[in-house]
Amino acid sequence: MLKKIFWRLRLEARRLWVRAAIISALALIAAALAPLSNLLPFPVVDAIDPDALSRLLDILTGSMLAVTTFSLSVMVTAHLSADKNVTPRSHRLLTEDSRTHTVLATFIGAFIYALALTVMLNAGVLKETELAAVYFMTAGVIAFVAIALLRWVAHLAGLGSFEATTRRVEERVTRTLSDRAPFLGGAPLDGNGTIPADAAEVHAAQYGFLQNIDTAALSEWATETGGLVWVASLPGSWIDRGEVILRARAETFTEEDETRLRGAVAIGDVRVWDQDPAFPMIVAAEIAERALSPGINDPRTAIDVIGRLGRLIGGLERETAPDEIAAPGVFVPAMATARLVRETLDPIARDGAGFVEVQMAVQRALGHLALHRDPAIAEAARETSRRALAYAADGLLLRDDIDRVTAAAIARGPAATAGEDAEQPGQEGIEPGGTARA
Repeated sequence: MLKKIFWRLRLEARRLWVRAAIISALALIAAALAPLSNLLPFPVVDAIDPDALSRLLDILTGSMLAVTTFSLSVMVTAHLSADKNVTPRSHRLLTEDSRTHTVLATFIGAFIYALALTVMLNAGVLKETELAAVYFMTAGVIAFVAIALLRWVAHLAGLGSFEATTRRVEERVTRTLSDRAPFLGGAPLDGNGTIPADAAEVHAAQYGFLQNIDTAALSEWATETGGLVWVASLPGSWIDRGEVILRARAETFTEEDETRLRGAVAIGDVRVWDQDPAFPMIVAAEIAERALSPGINDPRTAIDVIGRLGRLIGGLERETAPDEIAAPGVFVPAMATARLVRETLDPIARDGAGFVEVQMAVQRALGHLALHRDPAIAEAARETSRRALAYAADGLLLRDDIDRVTAAAIARGPAATAGEDAEQPGQEGIEPGGTARA
């Protein structure tokens, strides 16, 4: 439960107001450090004029109010533009942008800092002999604001754009995959036999997406009771109320045990990125789909996304159990890598059926993935290649374009379309390099 609380706190820490509140606390720290002015050399203390500090705070208050208002309007405009023109899910990613949060928190915090010290100064809380430390701290805040302004100007160049958003999505996928332990720290479910028939079922208490599984808490329960826990669904899955999310076995299994195990699984109304690398990949695919819409008509952006997805999926390693299990007693199914191919490249091939350049890019990516070390990814790539050929045959007008896509495909023929009685024969053949066999 403690780890789950920390996970919730980490989600809250990504909100803008948290960083702004932390930086705003500088005003109280400055007031607390004001008596340290007595430790400074007397010439320095005597040289600080209260009016000079007041003017400095006035400048900081007025300028930060204007800069904060302008920056917030720019941020809101960029987020709404991304929500409308890129994909609504990318908006959630942009709202977690650490650089934007840090810069805006600096502006807001500096404004509150100057405003609070102005009130303290006018109320006589700060003595004249204690103003030197406050003055130098204010100068430090101004330097910090100047650095933040320079970073903000550089960051504004791509805020909310297609390219910057897709790059941010790719970075999120990479970070999620690097942070995600194999089998979430547990042991692989496959290869450990069938789940005992007498294993107790833990049911979900609400509808929503499975967001996080605290395998450490599950392992702690298993160690204390001498039991075992089997995870039924991975983060990112939609869960119905009453659906089985865990199965557990122990000598005695009570309602308190069920409540404790259920508390180790977080379910919410939206998908989150932390343990669900498929979600940011789907967001990237949505960016490509939106780019292919008639209102935007930007196939080159879709091709860029296809390249990024091919690179991300191609870099995946098949999950293998580590030598030392971090969460013993907990068995977790392997990540469904085949779904990553079907849920990303297949929709792009469908929506880009009329663009020969998009179909060529899809087939090139699938040809590379068909040679992947993970058999599930390779098989999904071959099947998606067949489906993409069917989309191309239906969407492209010129026979020459269809022939080009067919030659680049890893599959020998398209998938069966509606109304066909049987699959076309020999569709599973592969030639190295992605060339169709005659």
